[in-house]
Amino acid sequence: MKTSFPVRRARGQAMVETALGVTVLVSIIAFGIYLSEVGFLSLKVQEAAVSALWDGTAGDMHIIPISYSQAGDSMDDAADNAEARYADFNGLSSVNVGGNITQVFTRGQNLTVDCDMGDGPEFRSSFPLLTLIYRDNEGTTCTAGADISAFGFPRSFLDNGSGALYQQRHLENSGANLRVCAAGRAVGGVCQGGYSMLVDDWGLAGRLESLPCNMLGQDMANIPCPNLPFYAAVRGAYEPSALLIPMSSYYMAEAVLAMPPPINEQQFWMSAANEETNFIQFPRIMGLKGNEMWTTSPGSLIGIDTFPYGISYVTRRANGNCFLGKDCD
Repeated sequence: MKTSFPVRRARGQAMVETALGVTVLVSIIAFGIYLSEVGFLSLKVQEAAVSALWDGTAGDMHIIPISYSQAGDSMDDAADNAEARYADFNGLSSVNVGGNITQVFTRGQNLTVDCDMGDGPEFRSSFPLLTLIYRDNEGTTCTAGADISAFGFPRSFLDNGSGALYQQRHLENSGANLRVCAAGRAVGGVCQGGYSMLVDDWGLAGRLESLPCNMLGQDMANIPCPNLPFYAAVRGAYEPSALLIPMSSYYMAEAVLAMPPPINEQQFWMSAANEETNFIQFPRIMGLKGNEMWTTSPGSLIGIDTFPYGISYVTRRANGNCFLGKDCD
């Protein structure tokens, strides 16, 4: 005899499991989008600080040997420029769209960029007397920060009431409003970490520091060359060391000539030719016959003793003034 029993089939189980699984899946997807947007905007804050750091190096750094405060002004201008360009967290379009950006689940706003002098690495001259001419500005440090908040993100999800499915809120207020920094974390809402770099290599820059320095007249009236910054810097470095140069050759020449020689080896002479003069100097030094002419680095086009410089110069000019005569991009 065969006995049959009714089979009880579970109905709705798959639907319940699917509903529970979807709540978890949706939460994971939402948080994935939210965290990825926070990471993207954080990188833009870092990019703004680094952009200001490098852009500032293109500004004026000094007036040799008078002032080195121009570096601070250049870095401040670079910070202001980066803050304006990255107000919409873009930096490429140079369009400030209300000073913020709104994405799927995040909103970024209040991006600030600051570059301060004196907080970076130091680089001082090893020769104390040179510190009067080549002064260290102790580098610069650029910081940036911005406010990132959750926008349209579900803070709570099935977590209210006695029969709530979840016991914790999806997103607490402490995590919904963040102050992100270019480097490190904010302390008391202030970004203190940044990126530091030495600025100002004490090199000649600008039209004032690019003029030629002719020796014409330096022996008679001690007339300095038009490039006063270059002249003063080199002479300031030379004079202290010249005091240590012995006068033996001068005294010997005086004894032979029975009169002071026309050239004193301790006297400072400055020669710097530029492209406008075809790298040729025409000095008139007391005691020499006529005008003497010689070529100086990088060498004139007609120079023989400096022909490697002349060849390089011609190559560069023939190729659009590109660096080292290489092809221009």
